Amino acid sequence: MRRHSQPIKVAAMTDATPAETAPSVQTAPGAARKLWLSFRRIGLAVAVAYVLICLGMVMMETRLVFPGAYLAATPEFDSPRFSTSDPITNRIVTLDYLAEDEMNLEGRLIVRDDAERVILFLHGNEIRAAEMDHWTLRLSELMHATVLTAEYRGFQGEDFTPTETTCIADAYSALEKLSTITNTPQKQITIYSRSLGGGIAGGLVELLQKEGTPPDSLILDRTFDSTVSVGADRFAWLPVQLLMRNRFDTASRLADFEGCVVQIHGTPDRIVPMKNGKQLFDSLRTPHKSWIEVPDMYHNDRISDATLKEALAELQRLESELATTRTVSTTDPEPVDPK
Repeated sequence: MRRHSQPIKVAAMTDATPAETAPSVQTAPGAARKLWLSFRRIGLAVAVAYVLICLGMVMMETRLVFPGAYLAATPEFDSPRFSTSDPITNRIVTLDYLAEDEMNLEGRLIVRDDAERVILFLHGNEIRAAEMDHWTLRLSELMHATVLTAEYRGFQGEDFTPTETTCIADAYSALEKLSTITNTPQKQITIYSRSLGGGIAGGLVELLQKEGTPPDSLILDRTFDSTVSVGADRFAWLPVQLLMRNRFDTASRLADFEGCVVQIHGTPDRIVPMKNGKQLFDSLRTPHKSWIEVPDMYHNDRISDATLKEALAELQRLESELATTRTVSTTDPEPVDPK
């Protein structure tokens, strides 16, 4: 009996081995499933977070594109108002004009007795016309011009949400008013725009071209090809092309503009990178255009007197070229019929 006891035990151990090792074989697919479920949960969480961020950006777009409309209201101040019956000249006054919905807008105007040109200035997205009197006066003096710094609905502290469409419409209302009070044809009013104002200017020019009265001259100061292009570079991980509503496609709107364009941009600009400004300039088909690059000017820097004088000189040169071209085209003889 003792001789056979040991083999019996070995057999029992041998029979038990497969049963004992089976659970370890069966846990492999279970662990893989748990890992896959974990990854799926993480993926779903990331997807939900991404969608929420996209929705948040859509909801925040107006604040991002028009931050000036959400700043604290500009303190009211007692300013004389312009009247055609008793015009005040050579000092800044408030010019009242109506938007398309009859809302009153208050631009800042200086009428010069010795004005050589009339300028409509369209400001950017983080300031208001009432805060730009120093600039309005300076632009008037350096360019010897009557200047209206226009305002947009939503930027005066009223309960109004601005959009691309309403800003362009307000610029059109300002242009009409300026043309009326100065007795200057809209075509002869120089449009000077800065930053987002360039996008508004593009929409305004598009409207005027449809009416057959595009302006002769534009000055584009630190502006872009489109807000979508700028946004897509800044938020490369978001589908900006699909999400953005206020697109300000200036390059497309000005592509067929045939007047004079002087464009100014600072090399180190980070808010509107020079790349976007250059893409706009390169897209312009007009031969009457000039690019001024300022090596040390950031987006919110004060533009120098020297740069403004250079811009004016370039604009005058281009306007002279355009006038000559038009004169030649109108005096060319009719082609002779060979028959």
